[in-house]
This record gives sequence, structure tokens and C-alpha cells, in this order.
Amino acid sequence: MTTSTPLSLPPGYPAAFEEHATLRDGRSVFIRPVVPSDRAELAFELEHADPETLYHRFFRTSLRVDEQLLTHLTVLDYRWRFALAAFSDAGVAIARYEATTRPAEAEIAVAVKPAWRRLGLGTLLLKRLEEAARQNGIARMRADFLAENESARALIAAAGFNPPVYDQGVGSVERDLAR
Repeated sequence: MTTSTPLSLPPGYPAAFEEHATLRDGRSVFIRPVVPSDRAELAFELEHADPETLYHRFFRTSLRVDEQLLTHLTVLDYRWRFALAAFSDAGVAIARYEATTRPAEAEIAVAVKPAWRRLGLGTLLLKRLEEAARQNGIARMRADFLAENESARALIAAAGFNPPVYDQGVGSVERDLAR
């Protein structure tokens, strides 16, 4: 993944979502939509992710990184399937939404490398996802997360989601984007 605009842009690439941001500790990141050419970097990041990050994002501590998964994560229509990545020297965070089977609803996921947490990056990425979702006709966002995931609980609370509903260690939240 590159810290600038990729050379090869897929149809519909939303360049308006590219931005340089400075985090609370002064570190800088470049945020941009994910593109298919990110697959090699994303594969590396997934294969080298710490088990806790994988567990909190995928509900398991290891992940089989194959062509099908990489295609799913990097080939987007930027309307119903949208993802943003944040970069410094390498990928540090990713946030995405995917439409569900319910009309105008999308499920979100955010993953931030441990050394880049609690700096406002997850909040910033979620805010940008909400902007993209609104522009693309998504009216409601939802998320499922492990109840033990303190970072997810804090991010969800700060973002104004409805109070979580917990069932067997998994929290579920929704947020109406019209508010």
C-alpha cells in the first residue's frame, strides 16, 4: 500500500476521500480508499497481524490469507462496498463498510495496529466511512464486536451508536446516519 495516490485507479475511485491527517501524538498518516493493487501489502499485514487484532476483527486468532479473501477485501464498488486505509511507512489501519441484505444498511469494521491506537485514528476513519455511506445512500450502520474489545466499545460510544445489545459475548450496535 502506498502513502500516496496509487498509479492505477479503478473505475469509480473516490479521490475526494484522500487526505493527510495528523494524529493526537503528532504522527502523520495518509488516508485513501483501498484499491486492488493493495492486495500484496494487505496480505503482508494480515499475515503479520498480532493475534489480538485478528481475534477482535475476525473473531479468530489466525486467518487463511488467500486470493479469494484478498479480492474480497480490495476489489470494491465504492458504493455498497467501501474501504479506507491509513498509511505511514506501512499500513497502520483499515476501515470498511459492506451493505447488508437489509435496504440502505451497511456493516462496518475497523482495525488499527496496536501502536497506532488511542490516537483518534479509528474515530477519524469511522467518521470518513459515515460520510461515504451517507453519500452512497446508506442510512444505517451496524457492527458486531466482541464484548471484551474495549477499543471497539470506546469507538462505538464516541461515534454515537445506540447502546450495544450483548448476546453470548458479542455486542451488536446500530446507528441511524440521519442523526
